Amino acid sequence: MRSGTSFFDWTVFKKTICRFWPLWGTYFAIWLVMLPLNGLMRLRMQIANGFDFMEDFAYSWVASVAAVDSIVVLMALFGALCAMAVFSHLYNARSANLFGSLPIRREGLFLTHYLAGLAFLLAPNAVIFLLTLLVELAGGTVCMQGLLFWLAVVCGEGFFFYSMAVFCGMFTGHILALPAFYAIFNFIVSGVTELVHTVLRGFYYGFSGFTEEVYTVVKWFTPIVWLSETVRASTYHTNAEVTGEALPVLETEGLGAVGIYAIAAVALAVCAFFLYRARRLESAGDVVSVRPMRPVFKYGVALCAGLALGMVTTMFTGGGEIPLMCAIVVWGVIGCFGAQMLLDKSFRVFRKWKGAAAVAAVFIALFLVVNFDLTGFETRIPDPSTVDSVEAGGITAVYLGDDGDHLQQTITDQSVIDLINILHREAVAQRDEERQAQMQIGGASTSLELTYRLKTGGTLTRRYTVWLDPDEVNREGAAAWAVQQLYDNRELYWQAYGFGQLETYLAEGGRLENANHEFYDEEAGMSDYAVYYGKDAATLFAAMKEDFFAGRIAVRRVEDEEHWYGGSLRNYLMFEAATKAGGSFYVQISLQDTATSTLAALEGMAGRGVGPDTEIYAK
Repeated sequence: MRSGTSFFDWTVFKKTICRFWPLWGTYFAIWLVMLPLNGLMRLRMQIANGFDFMEDFAYSWVASVAAVDSIVVLMALFGALCAMAVFSHLYNARSANLFGSLPIRREGLFLTHYLAGLAFLLAPNAVIFLLTLLVELAGGTVCMQGLLFWLAVVCGEGFFFYSMAVFCGMFTGHILALPAFYAIFNFIVSGVTELVHTVLRGFYYGFSGFTEEVYTVVKWFTPIVWLSETVRASTYHTNAEVTGEALPVLETEGLGAVGIYAIAAVALAVCAFFLYRARRLESAGDVVSVRPMRPVFKYGVALCAGLALGMVTTMFTGGGEIPLMCAIVVWGVIGCFGAQMLLDKSFRVFRKWKGAAAVAAVFIALFLVVNFDLTGFETRIPDPSTVDSVEAGGITAVYLGDDGDHLQQTITDQSVIDLINILHREAVAQRDEERQAQMQIGGASTSLELTYRLKTGGTLTRRYTVWLDPDEVNREGAAAWAVQQLYDNRELYWQAYGFGQLETYLAEGGRLENANHEFYDEEAGMSDYAVYYGKDAATLFAAMKEDFFAGRIAVRRVEDEEHWYGGSLRNYLMFEAATKAGGSFYVQISLQDTATSTLAALEGMAGRGVGPDTEIYAK
């Protein structure tokens, strides 16, 4: 005997398709304009003008349009709209009861509506694919790779965002809450990470941020951002001398990421299916329809409200750990009560104060752990003997306006690691605000960014602003002394400027293109320059190198107040090297009065440099 129930209902499917035709019709119209009609316009121009416009359309436009950032947003938007449309019956009590009374199993209702919404996206994509293929055939240029790339990207993204929206929709009984949950779900990991990062920067002295691996995971859980960064398409032409003619070649990236998100879409759809089966029809109108998720919603709102609004409040009222903590606790409690009001659909929630008290207690406990540094985060300094290497950045006490103003090096030299360690210890010692205030009265400062790679395989990252007392520049172990020792390390700063990399390029088959001497003409009251090529450029480089290792150029003195906050000396050399691969590499260095060898070389070349008034630049 035939069953009176069904796992799929064709009538409901057709009714859903017809009822919401403006939605999928709009989606179809957008792509109709962007691809087939755009191709027809280019075909018409090709016929009228004789130029091959269709090659650019087939090889560049079709694939690249799928990689545009706004297309990811478009797919995310229509994914949410389709989910809201086909499952709109869940958010009205009468409609929910009506569909619940039909002789269709819950599995059948879910599958029917889910496939209808998915058809809103996939069917127009298939039609657009065929129409665009016909246009390319008419134009005599077909790039199947570009068409398939576009189809895979838009179908994969549409499938993922639609499934995510359906999944989010199963948690709520209010149609306006669906897009809110959907947006939160898209950015929750990124948002919470940034909130925690900002709060930890306010509490933990020396906190610089999370590792690159953490941010990579965060991007994966922020699909709009990750797809925008990874999905790429570019076109280039082959060398006509090698192939006989310049042929277009399309290169695409990101299909792997799209595939992973498509697999995630299957998992989200399965989870949404089980949530739909367990959903109560009476939940229509509730902000959170799944009862076990109510505490998650309540305390999630409390956490985000406390961190976000606490930081905003402190921005207006002034900094400091105590005010920040108080603001976080207050807003966390307010957020807890606000979430309870949404759940109960009532303002009479203050009798449920235990949850708010728990939120306050957790925040206060975390504050005590951080404020008293019970984890030892702020005072943790690795022993130099346990350090394999240090990625050091900063050392910005003295500005000369050139490429040596900011150190960014990976250091393995043990003597330099010892100096970095001394500077780290001085930075930790300065976390007392009174000490910092005392240093600011008569000193300079430097940024310090450290990432230790330990011999045990671990890492430790910190970031500070270190105050320097110029009177302590000769006292061994002082912060000013350590910075000066780093400045005096000629080999370290030769690499920091980039001259070591420049010499590597030259050794690998590159060449020194030129040396540009820019200076300020006092008589004319304006900047002037002269460019030296060939042997003159090599001579200047050799003279500069001699001055550099003799300590006559790139000289930085902590006690020299003139350059604590000074800019460029308005007199510098810029060396340009051409790499073997065809790229260019530049290094700029200020030309100081003590650079005797370099100045003598320039004097001997007087009149041979190419200046701004030279019409023809020739070597």
